Amino acid sequence: MSKSHAPQSTSSVFLIDGYNLWWASEDIGPDNDTGTLESARQSLINWLLETLTPELAAKTVLVFDAKNPPKNRTSVYTYQGLIVHFAVGYGEADTLMEEYIDLHTAPRNLTVVSSDHRVQRAAKRRRAQAIDSNLWYQRINYEMKAKRTAQKTDRSKPREKLSEIEVTAWLQKFGLDQHGAGEALQAEIEQELKHQRRRRR
Repeated sequence: MSKSHAPQSTSSVFLIDGYNLWWASEDIGPDNDTGTLESARQSLINWLLETLTPELAAKTVLVFDAKNPPKNRTSVYTYQGLIVHFAVGYGEADTLMEEYIDLHTAPRNLTVVSSDHRVQRAAKRRRAQAIDSNLWYQRINYEMKAKRTAQKTDRSKPREKLSEIEVTAWLQKFGLDQHGAGEALQAEIEQELKHQRRRRR
């Protein structure tokens, strides 16, 4: 396999089946008139960048089925930190996602977003977390709406240390759990949440 087609990250937090998530979504899915397939992909990319923090987006890989990459794009590119990978040379996205899973250096820190049973089995073999696309979409939307509401109503000063309950809830909302997230990842999440609170001051 050409190096240009090989997985570009071995330490991602989220590995997402792009078309699978697009079909499962409500706001950006097939019920909405996006025009072209390219604009549909871009709407999904934009939604992820608006929903995830920049730190999480930079640790996310979005995989699409494709025999050839879109015009003016390579098979793999980075868009505002997010890795977008078209499964050129793999036949289908599932095969590429399996390779990402197999090569991951810390699979217990990985959440695989796909409703495909084949991909979910590959994730579970390496003890990564697998979650159906529609469930992940609902969870992350719920969490971000709650955060936006909290930003409007919470005028209090940020606490110096986040509670264990808050960190656990945050992890679970995004399809992670305490066992699956290493100490380094949990510490990073705490720092990101503190940073968000400082920006609300």
